[in-house]
Amino acid sequence: MAPAAATTTMPPKNRDIQLGPCLWAIDRKCPDKDITFYLYTRKNPADRQYIQVDGTLQDSNLTESFFDKNHPSKILIHGYNADMFLHPLYMMKNDYIFTEYLAKGDYNVFFVDWSKLAIGPCYTSAVHNLRHSGACVAQLVQRIVDTGTTDIHVIGFSLGGQLGNYIANKLDSFLLPRITALDPAMPLFVTSSKQDKLDPSDAEFVDVIHTNALVQGKMERCGHADFYINGGIVQPGCNADNPINPFACSHHRSIDYYLESIRSTKGFWGWACSSYMAYLLGMCPPTNYLLEAGENTKKTTKGMFFVTTNEKSPYAQGKWTDLPTLGVKKPIASQSPPSITIMQPPQRGDPLLKNIDPWGKLDYNFNNFHEHEIGSLYYDHDPYLHNWTYFNDGESTENTNDLNDNSVEEQDMNEYSYVKVENDSEEINQADFPWQEYKRNASEGFIESSLFGLPTLDRG
Repeated sequence: MAPAAATTTMPPKNRDIQLGPCLWAIDRKCPDKDITFYLYTRKNPADRQYIQVDGTLQDSNLTESFFDKNHPSKILIHGYNADMFLHPLYMMKNDYIFTEYLAKGDYNVFFVDWSKLAIGPCYTSAVHNLRHSGACVAQLVQRIVDTGTTDIHVIGFSLGGQLGNYIANKLDSFLLPRITALDPAMPLFVTSSKQDKLDPSDAEFVDVIHTNALVQGKMERCGHADFYINGGIVQPGCNADNPINPFACSHHRSIDYYLESIRSTKGFWGWACSSYMAYLLGMCPPTNYLLEAGENTKKTTKGMFFVTTNEKSPYAQGKWTDLPTLGVKKPIASQSPPSITIMQPPQRGDPLLKNIDPWGKLDYNFNNFHEHEIGSLYYDHDPYLHNWTYFNDGESTENTNDLNDNSVEEQDMNEYSYVKVENDSEEINQADFPWQEYKRNASEGFIESSLFGLPTLDRG
């Protein structure tokens, strides 16, 4: 009887699709040789350390590296047609000798290199490869969690910002503490479902910086806190730096702003707005309710915020309420106080009072501002004085800024109470301004599905 033929297990056939330089990864498994991870710490600030990630912690080399579970972990992800050496993103790791993060403190700074699956001009295939790349980065996250730490922060630029969604989808029993998306990519994500684009459910806290919306970045909100820098579309100074393609400059400014925010002493502070349409209609002027964008964003921050910056580095202006400097090194002509010329009204009444009362205040009710006496209410509408915008019930006091205050949100809201007004016919006792309701209405706009929804007025 003839012996049975020996069977040989053949390796799985590669099902990838390749058209020219463009590669669609099909049914690949992790780990993948085309998706690599590198680690930088204060023990190796100049030489990257290759991290082998596998199905278990024992099969990985994470515990044999300079990784320290007692330090926060930052996972940085590049975007389309780039690699881990994309200059601004790489600067988060290495500012020649020290990194911004490593200069700030002890961190585990991981770099994800998925450039072979995001090569240009193959944007369509790069978007397709996000799902597989996210699965492999999720494997890295799981190995970090296996060491006994959960202090993990994923930071992605452009397509890398959208990749955070696919990382979250592959983490069955763990919710990422934080995802930061730097101008997350818009093309091919406008009509995507919730499972295929970044949204607030992907982490405990998702913060987004928009700098080139409607062109390369997304306009719609996709996080708990969305910061639209200088309106979020075109950044100041980019037309001068790159007049041929200012949009690329604006897109990359999201990295520059975030990089500076890591150790900025001024910070990027934004004021709340209920919708982008309200902002376009001029219904969201700067207010004293400010929250910080960038690395130091508080996880309690919720809503849509607008931030202004300088044209050149350093970009941070600090709190706009820190007048009169606004964080600008030198005065800028465009930011000088507005000059308003008011024509003198025609003289009325006794001509002998012309030199004493040129505006006719003694002759009639000058501006009809109040129909009743308001007592000792003090107010000053000059934004370039130190007491802007300060209201109280008695004598005026100078509004000095607390240098140790991290947010105007934490100030005593009793400062902003209305006064009790009395007249002959009725008594008007106005309650304190409903700050909690204001902040809730201004900050929970992510529930609104329509980006350009108009605010609803309660006429009841």
